[in-house]
Amino acid sequence: MSIYNYLGGPLAKKTIFNKYFNAKTNKSLTKQFGGLCILYDWLYIDKLGLKAQPHRFQAHSCGNDPMRALIFGPMFLGFTGSSFIGLFTLWWLPFGSEPYPLTLLSLVLIGNLIFLNLQPLWDRMAPPKLAYFDRQTGKVGYTFNILGCDERDEFGNCCFDWRDMQCSLINESTSQSGSRAFFPRLSHKNIDKYPQTKMTIVVTELAQNPIYCLLFWERLVRFMDKTKPLPDIPEYEGYRHLDSITAEFDKHNNRPEVYWRDMSFAQQTEIYDELYAEAYKIDWYSDEPHPEITKPWQRWTPEPERKQTLNWKYKAKRLFMQLTCGIP
Repeated sequence: MSIYNYLGGPLAKKTIFNKYFNAKTNKSLTKQFGGLCILYDWLYIDKLGLKAQPHRFQAHSCGNDPMRALIFGPMFLGFTGSSFIGLFTLWWLPFGSEPYPLTLLSLVLIGNLIFLNLQPLWDRMAPPKLAYFDRQTGKVGYTFNILGCDERDEFGNCCFDWRDMQCSLINESTSQSGSRAFFPRLSHKNIDKYPQTKMTIVVTELAQNPIYCLLFWERLVRFMDKTKPLPDIPEYEGYRHLDSITAEFDKHNNRPEVYWRDMSFAQQTEIYDELYAEAYKIDWYSDEPHPEITKPWQRWTPEPERKQTLNWKYKAKRLFMQLTCGIP
């Protein structure tokens, strides 16, 4: 049966692929070197404490959040302007006769520099619209008000039981030219009563394949099943001991204390690509779930020599991305 048959109805709360992975960058380097972003540390301010407890919370931003346009719009313009400057320079070098127009180059670079330092301010003044999933309490909270909700969590936000939430796979047009992409859409089962709970999640900027959405939902379903330990993936390694079921499982599984932290982001990305290729081949309608990888150290060997260090190459790359794309 075709994977496209998932379109239309709610996805089942079950796991089939059972191979979870999400590459994690080394934040220590970015915190040590903020580059040209003066207020870079403000990007790490976590008012609710969700980022500090990844073993308990998963948070996801709404795809139609206006903050996405506010952030990614200038970033896209900066990348477009830098690309134009690059192409123009390649043309001008062999054919240009007049002095190089430095004014145009200066405008692009200054614009990216301004946006680079405004983004932390926007992030603080207008927090994004989030839905966060609490593994500990089995609740789903929203950082914005939901009309008709009658329950509040410890943060004072509207929340609902995880068992009352659903996810559908949708295929929508993303441009006037007719380009289409797949998205998972989360909502309360009673969408008529709680229409504001409907959130379209952007799992990747180029979601022409629905597998990205199915992997997202399966990972979320697995995360919210607190009868099982957390999947052994990079983002949970430093917090596994805080989840009692996971800590007990790791003890009996003879898990090494440090594994993913000895692995470079490039190697993690290769593992993600490897697992995605496997996911593309499986039968998502199979009644037999695939075995989970509980001892990843027996499949992949870390290559610590590939890890980035805070050297001049890293700093030059960071400054280049900030000036040309406005990426903090």
